[in-house]
Amino acid sequence: MTTHSKRRSYARLLAPVIALGLVAAACGSDDDSGAESTDAGVTTDAPDSTDAPDSTEAPDATEAPASTDDMDESADGPTIRVRGQDFSESITIAEVYGQYLEAKGYPIEILTAAGFRPDNLNGVENGDFDLIIDYIGGVQAALAPDAAASADPDEIVANITEPIEAIGAELLEYSPAVDIDAFVVRGDSEASTISDVAGLDYVLGASAQCPERPQCLIGLEDPDIYGIEFADFVTLEFGPLLGAALSNDEVDAVIWNSTAPQIAEQGFKVLEDDQGLFPAQNIAPIIATEVLDAYGEQLTADLNELSAMITSDDLVDWNTETDIEFRESDEVATEWLEAEGLL
Repeated sequence: MTTHSKRRSYARLLAPVIALGLVAAACGSDDDSGAESTDAGVTTDAPDSTDAPDSTEAPDATEAPASTDDMDESADGPTIRVRGQDFSESITIAEVYGQYLEAKGYPIEILTAAGFRPDNLNGVENGDFDLIIDYIGGVQAALAPDAAASADPDEIVANITEPIEAIGAELLEYSPAVDIDAFVVRGDSEASTISDVAGLDYVLGASAQCPERPQCLIGLEDPDIYGIEFADFVTLEFGPLLGAALSNDEVDAVIWNSTAPQIAEQGFKVLEDDQGLFPAQNIAPIIATEVLDAYGEQLTADLNELSAMITSDDLVDWNTETDIEFRESDEVATEWLEAEGLL
């Protein structure tokens, strides 16, 4: 990937690890979104926190939440550890939420991004970190794989609320920002819908997770959905390399995310998902229940306020800055938060 998130430690040590029951998370992705946006690549281990600066010990998560009046100055409660997935959009989103909460007075640690959806869900479940911002359709594929895909985000939320609670976390309000899975072809393709690809003998490029995902190669080849027989499948790293392979005629189509700025820049087109394979992919915070309980309603209100402000255009703009202008995600996040009057 072209960008990375700087690890940043704040004024408090990590709170005791949250004890959460182990529940195996099913593979899904972005992915998932982001749409795939979400998932691709080789997973890596979460970083440790041994380089945190010396400071006073954070109060136990069971203490009474701080009052609303005090929240803007300093928050009494456990350090909130935020982690993004290992692709630029997710890294920037984690920075936006982390810097925003820090400005609100919460003790925050933004961990180095690593891995993809399964790693992040397992990390929350195991108490390795506390806050992730994910794509709701991808979460459904991971935690409720038997639920039907839907373009209605409220239906997705209904399907994933209980599975998220089962891993010791809470799903907060989803954002209007959407990064859906996109079936992308060159601008001169004769296809306008995904169904049109059947019979064109296309070579498909996508992340390593695609062959295992119902909302990717499985669904595209399923005769009850699209029934496409591809000439070949090429595994590509999720991100700008998808566009490069498409532009260089190495593949004829890719599964990408709708917020990739290269789609417009290079004259690619997104085919209509006429059979409804891809689910809604609004972004939404998932936070450890113990941490949420420690801070009470104010933390929920603060996170929901931020989510409501982020748009799909913001995601495209952020990706343009990181993937085309090659700026650091933390700088892009700071600039946006300042422009919105949040810092």
